[in-house]
Amino acid sequence: MDVLIIAQVIILLSLSALAIYFIIVLSKLRELLGTLDTNIKQVTAKALPTLDNLEVITTKLRTIVENFDDQLMVLKDSVDTIKSVADNVAAFERRVQDAIESPIMDVMNTIGGIIRGFTGFLTRITRGGVSE
Repeated sequence: MDVLIIAQVIILLSLSALAIYFIIVLSKLRELLGTLDTNIKQVTAKALPTLDNLEVITTKLRTIVENFDDQLMVLKDSVDTIKSVADNVAAFERRVQDAIESPIMDVMNTIGGIIRGFTGFLTRITRGGVSE
């Protein structure tokens, strides 16, 4: 029986040591969780203003992008208008050139013909007269 009592005492002492060890571990775990809670509160306190600023920046960025899109559309319309004006000027130039070039060429051909005729007339006169 003495062995049984000694075994019971050893088991009780082991369980007591194990309980004390668990108490120490749980105490350290409690301190760690307290530190973790404090750190999370600090991060939260610092993160909220940052997130608010990020929201403001995102809103401003969205407004800038929308304005950029509007300005891009205005620029595209302006480029299209300039292209249309350039096409109209080119078409007008072709019409004017077609309207003026043909009569001028006719006049130049007529003047050329008159000059050739006059030159031929003078050549005949200077060579010895007109033959009949």
